[in-house]
Amino acid sequence: MTLTKQNQIYMIKYLTLMLCIANCSLNCLELDIYQAIFDAECENLTIPEEHDYRISTLNKYGYMFTKFDPTVDRFLKLIENNLKQTFFEVGGAYGNVAEKALEKGIEKYYLNDCEERHLKSFARKLYKEGKTHLFPALHLIPGRCPDEVSMPSNSFDAILVNKVLHFFSPQTIDAFVEWLNDLLKPGGKVFVLTISPFYKGHEELLKDYQKQKEEGARFPGYCSRYETSHSGEQYPSEARPASLLFMEIDTLKDLFVQHGFQIEEEFKLAIINSDNSEWRAGNDMVGIIAHKP
Repeated sequence: MTLTKQNQIYMIKYLTLMLCIANCSLNCLELDIYQAIFDAECENLTIPEEHDYRISTLNKYGYMFTKFDPTVDRFLKLIENNLKQTFFEVGGAYGNVAEKALEKGIEKYYLNDCEERHLKSFARKLYKEGKTHLFPALHLIPGRCPDEVSMPSNSFDAILVNKVLHFFSPQTIDAFVEWLNDLLKPGGKVFVLTISPFYKGHEELLKDYQKQKEEGARFPGYCSRYETSHSGEQYPSEARPASLLFMEIDTLKDLFVQHGFQIEEEFKLAIINSDNSEWRAGNDMVGIIAHKP
């Protein structure tokens, strides 16, 4: 019997899937890297071009920044000094931080994103660049955290949550931060950077923010209609989220302290763009490094 080209593709995909099922590791949601590459080839998934240090995501969750901020630098430095430890990144998009960590020689790196196409695009990129030697250390974890991602307690030495926290709501953020605490080993660290209400170009939202703050709202920076706001409309529709949660540094610190973390370091940064090519002190974004006692 002679198989058509289309049937050959289906057969290869089926056999690859069976191998994936037979070799799944940490949890049932983990993607097999070669299956991810195969899917990316079939779907012709590629990483979009960079513009002003940003690469648009495929699911309307903003951008991946191509130049690392200080929280990422600290995270990578910790990896460099602890290559045998286990690290997890939430919302890593196209994997630029993961790639740098893998090139440093990390032995176990778990990369998550809620958009599976991002992870597949990253796997294809590594494959096409001849970096398959990095695959044994890389684990691709698709799904929205924490609801769709199951991980054992006390699994990780450090977790990176970079430009992700602002996509949560006041109703979901506590469960997420508590989940982070549960995943970390005692002494484990979390590295966080998120959007401030003083983010450049969002001045129209400040009036409502100040009003909510004066009224004692725990998260006065939540904008449930960001997608249709004047501030949101300055961004392309394909990268514009439906809602955003802006936080000042004190709100961010209080949130993590309430869930058992101890703050080690804090950051207030100006956003990078065509007018500002380096991360520096400013009011656009806030971040922390904290540990689980």
